[in-house]
Amino acid sequence: MNLELLEKIKTKNASIGIIGLGYVGLPLVIEFCNAGFAVTGFDTDTEKVDLLKQGKSYIKHIDGSRIAQCANRFSPTSDFSKLSDVDCIIICVPTPLNRNREPDMTYVFNTTRIISRYLRKGQLIVLESTTYPGTTDEDMRRILEETGMKAGEDFGLAYSPEREDPNNKNFSTSTIPKVVGGYTESCLSLAEALYGFIVAQTIPVSSTRVAEATKLLENIYRAVNIALVNELKLLFDRWR
Repeated sequence: MNLELLEKIKTKNASIGIIGLGYVGLPLVIEFCNAGFAVTGFDTDTEKVDLLKQGKSYIKHIDGSRIAQCANRFSPTSDFSKLSDVDCIIICVPTPLNRNREPDMTYVFNTTRIISRYLRKGQLIVLESTTYPGTTDEDMRRILEETGMKAGEDFGLAYSPEREDPNNKNFSTSTIPKVVGGYTESCLSLAEALYGFIVAQTIPVSSTRVAEATKLLENIYRAVNIALVNELKLLFDRWR
């Protein structure tokens, strides 16, 4: 599984499927198309799919011309049965907080269940959604292995956290370093080779859990700093 798919990735003969065509998934579509890969984009929102088929964008900082330029390599669809046709599947669905401020994993797990219906040997599955350590190698793996196939043997499994800074002209999907963690070393090799075509630097780590933790640390660091500045603003306003 590893050598055959790795060769397809290295020669750009691997087809890419991206689930979730929002501010994370759509830039990935563009980057993989620009790198020379055939990409199928999956989304449950048929209005988004129709706009993309027309070469139009619904995201403010992504110009429609960039979508139109991908026309020969990009196929947007709401037909998830086509997942069986792609070699690498990247999941970019949201993980919002529920009313108890706990992560709502519905989108991730429902997407994983859909993938399991069409999973075939030799595919690579990568999660990008922000989540807690253990999501990929425990929760997702358990769902996918209900098919009878084994992660690391029959299919690849990896985690690479999304790192987007929308509307920042100094950083883009291709210039922001990307952390990559695999369930096994062979899974890591596949994911690292894949992302190596679209980002300036990949940073391999020892496991999917480590990769998941890096995203939490980054988000926590940002949130704490924003909260600190907000509190100081209130204090400074009183001192004026």
